[in-house]
Amino acid sequence: MSATLSLEEFLPYRCNRLAERISQAMARDYTQRSGLNIAKWRIVATLGEHGPMLARDISRQTSMDKVRVSRAVKGLLEEDILVSKRLDNDQRAWALSLSEQGKAVYQELVPAVLDWEQRLLAGLDADEQAQFLNLLGKLEQRIDELEP
Repeated sequence: MSATLSLEEFLPYRCNRLAERISQAMARDYTQRSGLNIAKWRIVATLGEHGPMLARDISRQTSMDKVRVSRAVKGLLEEDILVSKRLDNDQRAWALSLSEQGKAVYQELVPAVLDWEQRLLAGLDADEQAQFLNLLGKLEQRIDELEP
């Protein structure tokens, strides 16, 4: 008997589709406010939360490929949202951080994206929200266990 696959019930497909829909819907809001696309916002948000990082670390943190990060970083540098500083111990490596303008963009967008998240989660009661976040954590932990 051959197995059949229903994408509508296949967890990786559903999670990916949901994540993409959430990203696109939320991006409409912050793009109007700031002009940032999804890749640029993810970099601004990552640096705003974690501070200076190398592009390769941003790539790992955001799960974006290096080419996408590189293109977005180039644009953010040109827009004076990021600044780069060569590392003393590695002349090929550059630490990226938010400029003053980048910090202002981050501070403006954080309340807006948190509000957007709350409007999305308003469809779930408090217990459902807690359970959903707990289940996401368990799935993330399980993936860590399954990866070599």
